[in-house]
Order: sequence, then C-alpha cells, then structure tokens
Amino acid sequence: MNNNTSTLANSCVLLVQSCDAYEDVWEMFFSALADHWKHCDLEIILNTETKTTVFSGLNINTRNYCGDYQAASWGDRLLHVLSQVDKEYVVTLFDDFILEGEVNETKLNHCLTLLEANQNIAAFYFNNIPGESSQGYEGFRKLGKTTDYKVNSCPAIWRKSALEEVTGKIDSPWAWEFFGSVRAYGDKYEYYCAEQDCENTFIYQYQLGGAIRRGKWVEKVCDPAIQKYNLQLDPLIRGYASESLSEGKYSLKWKIDFMLLGLRMVGPRALIPLLRGVMSKVKRVLR
Repeated sequence: MNNNTSTLANSCVLLVQSCDAYEDVWEMFFSALADHWKHCDLEIILNTETKTTVFSGLNINTRNYCGDYQAASWGDRLLHVLSQVDKEYVVTLFDDFILEGEVNETKLNHCLTLLEANQNIAAFYFNNIPGESSQGYEGFRKLGKTTDYKVNSCPAIWRKSALEEVTGKIDSPWAWEFFGSVRAYGDKYEYYCAEQDCENTFIYQYQLGGAIRRGKWVEKVCDPAIQKYNLQLDPLIRGYASESLSEGKYSLKWKIDFMLLGLRMVGPRALIPLLRGVMSKVKRVLR
C-alpha cells in the first residue's frame, strides 16, 4: 500500500459531486480515477440522489441522499453527506473532471499537514483562481478577503467543518460558488489556490470546463476517454457541446431565478457579486 495514500485515507474521504442525471459519466470518471490514482484506498462517497455504482479496485460507498427521494437541492444533499462523514477533511471532485495525469499524492499530503498545523485554513484549491491574492505557502496563493469565487468547485481538499459553514440547504452548484463566496468574505478561515504554474495535483481539462458543458459532452474530453477505456457509451445520446465557451447563453428566466436564489441564500449581500459581474462586463465592452 502506498504510504501517501494510506495517510490520506486515515484523515480524508473523497467526495464526488454528482446527480442521478449524470449517471452516464460515472464509468468514465472512475475509469480515469483508477488509472491515474492507483492504489487509492480513500473511502469514496458519490453524492447523488438515489442511484449507486461500483468500480473494481475503488472503495465507493453506496450510501446516497435518502432512498427514492429526488426533490432535494444540491446543497441539501451535500450537507446530508457531510453529516455522515467521520473524517476531518474532504477531497472534493466533480464527476466530469476526467483525470488525464497522475494524482500528486505528495502535494495532497503536504496540504493535509498544513491543514492539521493551522486550524484557520479552510481549503486548498488545486487550480488557480484569478483575483485578489497574496503570497501563501510554496506553490499556493492566499485568496483575498472578498475575492470572487472564494468558494469554488475546482478540485480541493477542505476542512469538513468549513465546507459545511459555507454551504446552505437551498444552494445549487453555480449559486454556491457565485453567492456562497459571500459567506466566506472576511470570515475566520484562510483559502489558498494553486499558483498558475503549480496546477499539477488533479490534472484535467479545466479550461474546457470538464467533460460536460451545459448538459452536453465536451468532445475533446469525452471522445479520447471513450476510446482509451473502451467505454460502451454513445455520446450522441447526450450530444456534443459547442466548442465556444460563450455560446448558449442562459435565458432571462434562468438569470432572474438565479438572482432570486442568491437573495434567498445570503440576503442583500447577493448584490455584491452581481454588481461586480456587471462592472466587469462594462469594462470589457469599453476596452
């Protein structure tokens, strides 16, 4: 057994964020995980509503939200799962982060050591997060008090209690990042992200958003994985997303519902990221 993995398994669980509607991506995700994180013995919790899965060599916990109840929001499900975790730390990945390189267990263990030594650290993100930051630990930047997307869905190792504190029952994944970050403004915790040239812990095509965008497959991610792992998956059922990241804009109704959800989540403070977003678009137009 790899000593690095064994150390992690004693203190962490691996939480894979998903939902029943993404069941078709699970075999791809776990094939890549097993390939690039060999001998991983962390307990893996698949956060979904009602379905379960198994994969040879991986310790996937078959607990899900609660039986056949499917109406729960993403935030409610996340809090429910975390309430069952008996470890202090949680490694988080989303189900369409299809790994393409070896997991850097040495860096994971280094971050775990730092978390244990400093109770003020909430999370280490393994991707770079643009915005206000300052010098942190080697390979990591410390995010500013009010940095946008301070709460982030990129691969991370979290202190479980901090993850619970920044999550609300009504949150959606997108609102959790955008409005949930307000919950972390100026709080007692420190958040760190990888420096731009040090994003080597979980390697996937994050520039493309992962394997699924707006409910459809990202061809450059899914097709090589289907071929590599000989998956019996027909991508035409879900369809392919446009290669343009800006194509397929959200409807006005979606935007209004999103803003209303933000107000329900954090009250008037939801206006802070909204106004920042508007100002950022105005600046881009005026350039």
